[in-house]
Amino acid sequence: MAKAEQLHSVKGMDDLFEVDLATWRHVEQVARDTFLSYGFGEVRTPILEETAVFVRGVGAGTDIVHKEMFAFDDKSDKDGSATSVCLRPENTAGVVRAMLEHGKLFADAFEQVFYVGPMFRREQPQAGRRRQFHQIGCEAFGFAEPGMDVAVMACVHTILTRLGLASTTKLLINSLGDVADRHRYSEALVTYFTGHETALSDDSRRRLRENPLRILDSKDPADRALVEGAPKPLAFLSDGARDHFNAVCAGLTRLGIPFVVDDALVRGLDYYTRTVFEFVGEAGLGSQSTVAAGGRYDGLVETLGGRPTPAVGFAGGIERLILMLKAVALPPAPVTPAIYLVGVDDAGRAEVDRLAYALRLQGINVGADVRGRSVKAQMKSADKSQARLSTVIGSGEIEAGMLQLKTMATGAVSPVALNAHALAAACR
Repeated sequence: MAKAEQLHSVKGMDDLFEVDLATWRHVEQVARDTFLSYGFGEVRTPILEETAVFVRGVGAGTDIVHKEMFAFDDKSDKDGSATSVCLRPENTAGVVRAMLEHGKLFADAFEQVFYVGPMFRREQPQAGRRRQFHQIGCEAFGFAEPGMDVAVMACVHTILTRLGLASTTKLLINSLGDVADRHRYSEALVTYFTGHETALSDDSRRRLRENPLRILDSKDPADRALVEGAPKPLAFLSDGARDHFNAVCAGLTRLGIPFVVDDALVRGLDYYTRTVFEFVGEAGLGSQSTVAAGGRYDGLVETLGGRPTPAVGFAGGIERLILMLKAVALPPAPVTPAIYLVGVDDAGRAEVDRLAYALRLQGINVGADVRGRSVKAQMKSADKSQARLSTVIGSGEIEAGMLQLKTMATGAVSPVALNAHALAAACR
């Protein structure tokens, strides 16, 4: 029989093992705890959404919709008609869809939600930019006040501080103004870039027709030179938008969160209005330096069929946070057993099984052999596991009702009663 062809993961989609996931769990847990402390409750939306959610929400002229989505037709079981569906490329539009579908955004509703999960974009894979990537994020609905813009940025800053990354990131902020301000600004960009159209990259010439703000995000060197001289959004702000932005700056200053006003910063997705921001990493990320970004999107809920609802949020890349942790900080230590139980005979191995089960019921990480190996082999496993404690159990220990508990780091030994309650107390 011919040898079966080796199977591989899909390009840009990675397998993760325990050695990687200890750090992932740490990042996710810090994020979850921080979101909860800021009053956000968790939401989980499907990975697969109707493509229309993102065409209407993100914008048909964005790179995400134009060329980055994993989209396909899903045929109906009843009449064979097809609906275009896609793997979610981002989560804000999907969260808004879910909130509307389940009646969460009624008049005068105030909702705060967060999420953790995978997103998908068909991009050229590189460090910090994978085709399946993972994000943390939060969204606040019903809050028009600049204080919620500040709270969302403070939440990100808290996560970065608790991860030990705040000192190696920089917060950039700007304002795109209201819808009318953004429209005037877009017109000014079209006028400016049309005068330089022959010097633009192919992608930016397309963006000039579909979404001129995206030109400002271009990494093409020729485009970057033109962007330097382009109009800036702060010059087009209405009085109300300017007052809002000034209040955001004052709020960040009051909290002692450092920031830089970057008048060239835009977010290319169509739904952003007023405040936009990015947290940029200074180590470990190469060209993909943005670790978290977001802003205000007061028109998105209405675009997706709801009432006019002010909203603000952000998303951050878990892969990029981990790259920074590896570059500038010590990743968390892997999870190791609190105790390793060694059985020396049949009676001891049976007691190991009972004690291990009883301790695990109490949430204690226990190392134990299930293969009936020699005492020497079990002791080697205890050393390799990096367990904090170990003990040997045999007929003699069972008869005496006592164990000798060894601290692995020092070799110190102390007596403990042979029962789950006493062992659990020693492990804590």
